[in-house]
Amino acid sequence: MKIVHATCEMENLGVDAYEILLSSGDSPADYAGEEQRLLAAGAQYLVVKTPVNDAQWLFGLPQLGYAFVETVFHVAVKRTEYRPPAELVRFDRGLSVTERTESADQERIYGLIRSGIFKSDRVSIDPVFTTSQSGNRYANWLRQMLGEGGRLYEVLQGERPIGFFVITRVDEQTVDPVLMGLYDENRDRGMGALLHKKMLDTCFTYDCARLTSTIVSNNLKVLRVYFNAGALITDTLYTYVKHPQP
Repeated sequence: MKIVHATCEMENLGVDAYEILLSSGDSPADYAGEEQRLLAAGAQYLVVKTPVNDAQWLFGLPQLGYAFVETVFHVAVKRTEYRPPAELVRFDRGLSVTERTESADQERIYGLIRSGIFKSDRVSIDPVFTTSQSGNRYANWLRQMLGEGGRLYEVLQGERPIGFFVITRVDEQTVDPVLMGLYDENRDRGMGALLHKKMLDTCFTYDCARLTSTIVSNNLKVLRVYFNAGALITDTLYTYVKHPQP
């Protein structure tokens, strides 16, 4: 059992949050004891990740008041196995990628994120949180990544930005396209897959042997793009959340 006090969520979401990773070797009774300790410490938002198809957690966590919210897929794509789908290559016309290093551009993108472009993650779908809180969380996360050396890019159709992505370096051989967003899904319906292609293409302009990424089941379109590009699943987890009553 690994417990992390996610102090950043106080600024992001306004709640005292803890993230817990459970294994098959842990027991619901052990976790129930740890949960009481966290509640006594003031926990307001508990996020628990477990191995998949583990019956003790599938049935035990709901009995403790947790809701299942998503499956998390960790994936990897080797440079030697990257193959952008032919139909995406065919439709990849008139799009360009520009790195955004100026503070004015970055602030503009933070503003777009705060407007609510993310709609499918565990925070966005949670009725306890607002669109404003979810957008604030992502904007703060992006700012933090850039402060730690991440690189921000926009994809443009002509001169019009349609979305962004950020790439971080994991180690000498690995990069991670941690976050990507399409600005206007209604106006640019169908462009999400092309945005992902430009992101994957950009990853392999780096000196690296592979990329890794994390995708959630609430966004299966993204997972499909990765599979079509040669990705393999390296790990899978279930995610549950709880909002303890005061």
